[in-house]
Amino acid sequence: MRQNSAFWEFFNLEAAPKLGIREQTFRKIFEMLDEKSGPLTMVETGCARAPDNWAGDGQSTVMFDRYINLRDGDSSFHSVDLSPAAVSYAENSVSKRSRIHLGDSVEFLQGFGTKLRQENRIIDFLYLDSFDLEWNYWFPSAAHHLKELCAVMRVINKNFLVVVDDCPLAANLVPNSTNSFSFIQKPKVGGKGRLVAEYAESVGAKLEFAGYQAGWTGF
Repeated sequence: MRQNSAFWEFFNLEAAPKLGIREQTFRKIFEMLDEKSGPLTMVETGCARAPDNWAGDGQSTVMFDRYINLRDGDSSFHSVDLSPAAVSYAENSVSKRSRIHLGDSVEFLQGFGTKLRQENRIIDFLYLDSFDLEWNYWFPSAAHHLKELCAVMRVINKNFLVVVDDCPLAANLVPNSTNSFSFIQKPKVGGKGRLVAEYAESVGAKLEFAGYQAGWTGF
């Protein structure tokens, strides 16, 4: 049963129709968050940058802020971005309960993780979307997102949900005689999430969903 009915009214009527290729995976994210009981600690890297850019960037910052406010009085949401302009926009787009931080995401996560360990707390949800992706040279962005995951590795558990944006499935294809294509290998998570996906597979983390965004538990 969904815990956050007020949020789902907002999501279904206002957000979902504008999210485009991210609609299904954002829906899965919030369904999984609703399965958790008690207050949540939610962290995002890379905040919203422009008004109403739902199909382009996803407006995740706005949705995560709305989610904690309609869920309970104790959940928290933190977002970090290197751009002063993006931070300024995000701060003016969310409630006082959300904290928008200016700085390098890996450095922030390292310090935030240390603070959580001292308080015997964990992050319940991590959303990685801080380093713009160059589709023809995915490695710098993918490497940065793997660094972000490593920076908070010590404050995760098996129920911890990690999501990476901008990581549609990628595969090697060859054309065949029927004017279609044959797969050389099974499609895998690509883009920003490619190295996170390789790490997840190596440690036995579970891929919960994969579309334009991908999410795992069990790191």
